[in-house]
Amino acid sequence: MSTPTRFTDPHAVDVWDASFRWRSGDLLRDRTIDATWQRVAGALAAGAGAHADRWRQRYIEVFSRWQLLPDERLLRHAGTGRAPTALPEPQACLNLGAFVLAPHSAAARFDHAGFAGVAGLSVRLLDDAVRLCEGERAAAPELSIGVMGLADALAALGLDYRGREAQLAAAAIARTLAFAALESALELGQERGPGANGVAGALAAYWRDRALPRELAGPLLQHRRYRRLTRISAQPCLALLANNASIGLAAQRARAGRNRLALSADAALAAQGALAAAMQPWIDAPVEIARGDCEDRLCSYCL
Repeated sequence: MSTPTRFTDPHAVDVWDASFRWRSGDLLRDRTIDATWQRVAGALAAGAGAHADRWRQRYIEVFSRWQLLPDERLLRHAGTGRAPTALPEPQACLNLGAFVLAPHSAAARFDHAGFAGVAGLSVRLLDDAVRLCEGERAAAPELSIGVMGLADALAALGLDYRGREAQLAAAAIARTLAFAALESALELGQERGPGANGVAGALAAYWRDRALPRELAGPLLQHRRYRRLTRISAQPCLALLANNASIGLAAQRARAGRNRLALSADAALAAQGALAAAMQPWIDAPVEIARGDCEDRLCSYCL
C-alpha cells in the first residue's frame, strides 16, 4: 500500500487541479492526487497481464514519492478513455531532490541505487505508454528521460551550485541515469522485441566514447528497440506539480520562502552551462539550458 502523496506547496495543488485532475462534465473523477496516480498507473500497467498489479503498484509508489513524473499527456489523458492515438517522443522526468538521503545534514548523500532503479523503471513506463496509445506492437524509437530539481538536490547535499563539486555530482548523476536507462532498454528489447526500422545500432553511437562494460557491448549492437533514451529539457509544469521543484538544471528561485541563490542572471546561466557540460557526455540529446523560470504563481505553461 503506497503512502498518500504529500503536497507541500500550494502552487502544486493549483496546477494539479487546473491541468491534470480528471473531470467528466460536472463530475469530479480524480478526487485526490492519489486517484490521478492510480488512474495513470492502472492504464499504463494494464497490458502487463499477470504482472499488471505489480507494475501498477510500482508506478504509484514512485509517483507518490515525487520521484518520477510521467509525460504531461499521460497525466491528462491516461485512464480517461481519451488517450492520444500517438505519443511521439514520450517524456518522463526524474526529480533529483527526491533522491537525497539525510538532506541538509552532514550525512547528506545522493541515493544512486534508488535513482538507478527509478531511471530503469521510467524506460518501461514510457514503453507501456506507447503501447497504450499506439497498440501492442508499437515502439517508440526516441524516448526523452530527463531530470529536474538539480539545484534542489545540490542544495540538499550542501554543494555550491557554481562549484566543481557540484559539477562532479551532476556528472555522476548523469552517468547513473545513462547506465540504468540502457540496462532497462536492453532488457525490454529482449522481452518485447525490436521496434521501428532504422533503429539497429543507433543507440550504440551514443556509447562510443562512454565507459561501456564489455558484457553490454554485444547486446547494445544488436539492440533494435530505441534510437535514443535520455534528453534533459525544461519541464516547468511538471516541476511546479512536484511541489515547486527547481526546473531542469536551472538555479533555484525565490518561492514559498525558499532562499534565492545570490547570483546574477548571467552568473546563474554560466553555472547552469557548466553543469550541463558536465552531464552532456552521458546524455543522448543536447542538454537544454533553461533561460527562464516560472513566476511565483500558477504556471502559464499549464493554462
